[in-house]
Amino acid sequence: MANDSSATVRETPHGNQTSRTNTIVNALKQRAQAVLNDRSIDPESRAIIRYALETNDPWLAELVRRADAGETVVDEAGFLNISST
Repeated sequence: MANDSSATVRETPHGNQTSRTNTIVNALKQRAQAVLNDRSIDPESRAIIRYALETNDPWLAELVRRADAGETVVDEAGFLNISST
């Protein structure tokens, strides 16, 4: 059988992309865990971040970023502070 040299095997980068995604997710989870252990962050904010971590909430990165930056996660009335900064 003849070989068609124009037909080449393409390698997909999915394996590499998956490991990069896992690395990012693991780093986010470590940052979230550090926030949960930081007693200088208010308990309400830590509770919301704990719940977001447990449920794989898509807002977890934003919540952790705000807590790390010293911004409020929960407003004075006890509601999630979703206003942009």
